[in-house]
Amino acid sequence: MLKALVFDFDGVIVDTETQWYYIYRDWLKRMYHYDLSIQDYLVCVGSSSERLFAFLKQELGTDEEIRKFEKQAMTEFIQRTQNLPAMEGVREVVIAAKAKGLQLAIATSATRKKPLVHLERLQLLEYFDVFSTAELSRHIKPAPDIFLKAAELLGCSSAECLAVEDSRNGLIAACQAGMPCLIVPNKITESSDFTGCYRKLSSLKDLKLEELIADFQFS
Repeated sequence: MLKALVFDFDGVIVDTETQWYYIYRDWLKRMYHYDLSIQDYLVCVGSSSERLFAFLKQELGTDEEIRKFEKQAMTEFIQRTQNLPAMEGVREVVIAAKAKGLQLAIATSATRKKPLVHLERLQLLEYFDVFSTAELSRHIKPAPDIFLKAAELLGCSSAECLAVEDSRNGLIAACQAGMPCLIVPNKITESSDFTGCYRKLSSLKDLKLEELIADFQFS
């Protein structure tokens, strides 16, 4: 029986992933004449920039300047994302899910501040019951810890929750946590391998909540 929806934040609630990719891509091209492909950038999507740093160190022989750049780029990132709308269908699904008695959680490899700020800005904060963020788990995605913590905070088993993700790292984390995973990719993650997901949709506006609940009725 489905009791909760557990949403990733970046790329699912707000399309922040695209902005970070553009920022890294443009800087690497300018500083190193290096073309960062979306496929290579995917190593860190849903996880942390440390995975990207490790990849770029192999490619460029250093990651020192890149680490310095990330700190400087945060101001630009905030400017680019501070007025972004919710992803298509998010508001409708969130409101409808609460109306049907489902609990809602955020499960993100980011720290707590980011989802709180954006959800409050989007007037969606009141709908979410719990937040499982980087501060609460020893390991972030693709490890299962963040999803396991979300289920614990909700008082549900993993099987009673549905993860909503946009990335391969997120899917791996959900599967390792024993949580079925609905994939809603964006233009950064759409080429990823999502083998093993419960279902894949092009947008949350295509989600039929009644059918979703019925799918889990006897599970």
